[in-house]
Amino acid sequence: MEPTNRSLTRLDTMPNGMLRLIVSKVGAASSTDYCNTMLTCKSLDFSLDDPLIAKTLNIAPLVERPHLANRYEKTMESLLAANNLDAHYVKGMREYFYFDNHFLGLHHLRLKSQKGPQRS
Repeated sequence: MEPTNRSLTRLDTMPNGMLRLIVSKVGAASSTDYCNTMLTCKSLDFSLDDPLIAKTLNIAPLVERPHLANRYEKTMESLLAANNLDAHYVKGMREYFYFDNHFLGLHHLRLKSQKGPQRS
């Protein structure tokens, strides 16, 4: 493709809803890919305040190591507000095992288990 013929292929010409869906799919595949997308495409203004993105964001590294969530308090708050099931799992594990808050820990783990696996 020649540089002069790229006017219709720019991100700016795509509808906002379609861009939102693409970014949410990228985030569902990998949180690293989501971060890289947001860093490289400054024109995309989709943060974790967007419920579609926050609900589907893949946080597998935090699921494997819940104690690392201490570094991402604001992110975890956004994910929990959007009802991200993996975030409920991480919050439940941290509350139950690290903070000895069994009631709140079991509450979050129950939310995760009742809704089932997030991805099939």
